[in-house]
Amino acid sequence: MTSSCPAPARSGYDLERFVRDVEAILDRHPSVPATIKEVSVLVGRLVRDTSWLPPEYRKPITDSYARYLLHRDRTNRFVVLSLVWLPGQSTPIHDHSAWGVMGIVENELEEVAYDRLDDGSREGYAELREARGRMVGAGTVSYVLPPYEEIHRIGNPTSRPSLSLHVYGRDLDEVNVFDPVTNKVSPMRIKYYNPVSSACDFII
Repeated sequence: MTSSCPAPARSGYDLERFVRDVEAILDRHPSVPATIKEVSVLVGRLVRDTSWLPPEYRKPITDSYARYLLHRDRTNRFVVLSLVWLPGQSTPIHDHSAWGVMGIVENELEEVAYDRLDDGSREGYAELREARGRMVGAGTVSYVLPPYEEIHRIGNPTSRPSLSLHVYGRDLDEVNVFDPVTNKVSPMRIKYYNPVSSACDFII
């Protein structure tokens, strides 16, 4: 950060401490399931008090749910995002090609998971079956684990905005999107909506 930027508040467990803890986990090179388990504990701590998160990273946008990049690891081992969801906003059915952990900060979200029925040998094609759906509320932590537990969609069916924090095991700039009617799989580029008016980059 530049000298003109105020330092983020250090109240309890914050983003800087979280990043250092995730780095320490990944430095040990644990298995992916072990990584998810340990990072999930940290995300649970992080979502208890998000007073460290500035208001500009909590703002919704009207055309899509908002994705704000909070941290990108220097060697692309993980990213941290805040996502803001207005009522009715949702993702398409998608995968991640990386492990991921989500923690709900405010309100709740609906998460619907899908099983893949085909063997994946046919490019651009997938047969899916809706496996389970659940509402996840504030303080709840969930995960995605490729290749069998990562196809899902997330949305806000409530009447209030929702806020969630996400950690992924790569820079999630592209995902595969699944059409359950045509069975078509298509790559989709996704973007961040980081505030352009701020003089300070919140990435630490």
